[in-house]
Amino acid sequence: MSDPLLPLPPLKTDPKYGYFPWWPEDGDAWVHPDDVAVARSMIPSPRVWRRDGTVPATPEAYVFMHYGDIAIRVRRTLWKELCPEGFDIGDHVEVRTRGMTNEHRVGVVRDVHWDEPAGVLQYFLSAADGHPVERAFAAIDLKHVEAPSPRTEFRIEPSGETRTELEVEDSA
Repeated sequence: MSDPLLPLPPLKTDPKYGYFPWWPEDGDAWVHPDDVAVARSMIPSPRVWRRDGTVPATPEAYVFMHYGDIAIRVRRTLWKELCPEGFDIGDHVEVRTRGMTNEHRVGVVRDVHWDEPAGVLQYFLSAADGHPVERAFAAIDLKHVEAPSPRTEFRIEPSGETRTELEVEDSA
């Protein structure tokens, strides 16, 4: 039997996912001063941000928010939290054909948006050649794949002897 006076382990609260459909009414004070320009360029929007915990050693209570490679620091504020579906920006995925409703392709998740009217997450991809795929996909359409590993190129060169030299040696 456990001791009821022992403290409980801390709850894991991050990462969390959500979006900012509005700019909070209290101005820019909720965003770290160095990140206001980036935040203003991306919020409000349907972009799904990942919250990754607090900024260490800061007197203010800022949390890290990530949208792919873009990171901003914000104070905890009202946002619409969403349930993650296991895909994040930068993930390598394969599009499932699902009975030929989708064209098979491999790509990288480049954007994740919340579709408010439909109540679903939408995933936008970059094709293997880097070009954006215009249509959005649902999580059911996608499957994780390993990132391609770089291949070393090599070339097999013919030896210095030519075919006629080899034929001459064989006939002698």
